[in-house]
Amino acid sequence: MQKITLKLTLILFISSLFLYACGGAEEKEVTEEPTEEVVEITTDDTPEYMLPSPLQIAELFKSAGLTYIGDLTTPKENIDKLTTKHDQKLNFGVYSADMAYCLMNDQTQESINYLKTLKELSEKIWMMDIINAMGLSDRLEANVGNEDSLTYIMADMQMQMDDYLEENGMSYMGSIIFAGAWIESIYIGVEVNKSEKNEHLIAKLSEQDIILDNLIASIKQTDEDKEYANLVTDLEKINQHFDAFDEESEEEYLFTDEQIASLGEDIIALRTKIIGGE
Repeated sequence: MQKITLKLTLILFISSLFLYACGGAEEKEVTEEPTEEVVEITTDDTPEYMLPSPLQIAELFKSAGLTYIGDLTTPKENIDKLTTKHDQKLNFGVYSADMAYCLMNDQTQESINYLKTLKELSEKIWMMDIINAMGLSDRLEANVGNEDSLTYIMADMQMQMDDYLEENGMSYMGSIIFAGAWIESIYIGVEVNKSEKNEHLIAKLSEQDIILDNLIASIKQTDEDKEYANLVTDLEKINQHFDAFDEESEEEYLFTDEQIASLGEDIIALRTKIIGGE
């Protein structure tokens, strides 16, 4: 089921890119944002949770004015610290978010460098066939400077990965990988806003409660061995920052400066734990 729900969001996202590309130069300013709604789908009385891809999160924040700061992303050499499958899966998500962030900001060579890191990491978590089979490195290098094509390529990688996990009985890994990507994306968003306050970006960060609720629920549902119980606890602590939300109110809720600073402290602590292989 996760394969179907993820593909639905990616198809919607790719379709919006196609409409944007066909709109012509005069319509570039009115490109659609990728869908950010996270919904719960039920089949056979078992809830399944739709999670966006790292690329969708990056595009969402980019549309809100997220700028590029080169030293924010995780050092690629950190991969040597990741000795357990637990840490490798989470950091596959972290590096995916870093690649998407670079891609959305025309940092093509950095995107390719992160792809190489993902390839190395995929071999450690038994997903070695995906990147090689798709020839992603060659495709990225052949489309340097073409943001639309690069975006399609990364979306294609996400769909191929989803298929691979499903076919090899590893669908549970999808929510774990996304957890790493989500944490890295929020970290980047908070740090960019710290550098230069951006009300639009704060608004997008403030809307992440629905995604986080579904992420936590998805991990709880699939983590039968409680391998990621500590991660769930950490995410639930992050989720407390959204407690001021009034779901019944139609008024848009925005983090205050103090609230987003507090969120940032907990995100930094969790990210440091993840990328350090702790």
